[in-house]
Amino acid sequence: MTMEPEMLRLPQSSIDAYMSSRKGLESSHPVDEAWVSCTADGDTQCTVVGFLARQFSASARLDKLKYETSIDKALAVVGAIAKRSVGIAQHNKLPNRFSLSLTSLLPYGEYQNRQAFEEQLRVALKDFRFRGQRLRVKLERFECLPEGAGLAMIRQRQNGKAWFNAQTIAVLMFGHRNSSLLLFERGKMTAGYTNGLGFHQMVKRVIERTSGQDATTLTAAIYAAGADITADNQAIRALVKSKDPKNINYELQMIVNAIATAKAEYWSRLYDWLESTLPAVNEVILSGGAALYLEQELQECFEEISTYWGTDLQQQVHVATCNTNRSNLQSRDFQTRIKCNYN
Repeated sequence: MTMEPEMLRLPQSSIDAYMSSRKGLESSHPVDEAWVSCTADGDTQCTVVGFLARQFSASARLDKLKYETSIDKALAVVGAIAKRSVGIAQHNKLPNRFSLSLTSLLPYGEYQNRQAFEEQLRVALKDFRFRGQRLRVKLERFECLPEGAGLAMIRQRQNGKAWFNAQTIAVLMFGHRNSSLLLFERGKMTAGYTNGLGFHQMVKRVIERTSGQDATTLTAAIYAAGADITADNQAIRALVKSKDPKNINYELQMIVNAIATAKAEYWSRLYDWLESTLPAVNEVILSGGAALYLEQELQECFEEISTYWGTDLQQQVHVATCNTNRSNLQSRDFQTRIKCNYN
């Protein structure tokens, strides 16, 4: 559920060399050292996914269509579930052949690719290798929905079909890759819009106005700082690269100014898009990591419209993730486990 987005295509020899150097230190959790390959490729090439891909300085490839990068990601997720480990020893939870029912999401702007996504995924699942182990999976049932549709369904279940059919509801998804709007009228989705205004656009502006920053570290720091964009914020202070005392304050102020300016620009672009795209509605459903980051701005923007944040669903995901982290004694992120234990 929380796998990192990075991926990278590598020769199998690179993985062999990496694992050889890690001998005796391998992670007991396959999701942390995940790579996949399709038998059709002759196993000469493989794709490292998630945390392992970060070890090879991979990118999230936001320039590619999401469904194209989702094939290998889906294989890695299925493989990690099938070969989930317990403690130090790895145990097969599923045989090497099994069937699968899968529901996946795509941004509304890519929703028309759902058939191609299903066809390619179905072929890939038939015969692939996860961490060198062959898996043959039959995709019995596949459902693809536009991102945000599930939140509308939750509101229908919460308030009843009659209520839902009488409303005009907009679902707004503010993600790292892009932002989307789904419009529901009389119980049906009647329109959808997607733009490229993802959180990465703000991060990109900050990188352009600072020195030596990388997107992964910067994204986490900006999000952790939230509205407290000051030189006293520890998440921002941790971004400073300078070691010379006389340069630290200068760089720190540069970072603060860059983040504050980029955030103002990012919100201005999003507000302009909302103003030109969003029709009159009874309720707005707000979701996505960037929505939480811009919570104050969005609350002010929709102060006269009923809003639903879906925080109950997000809390369920958070609790599930924390429970997983508690059982992971070799967790790659000690701070995450500490945070989960104290929430």
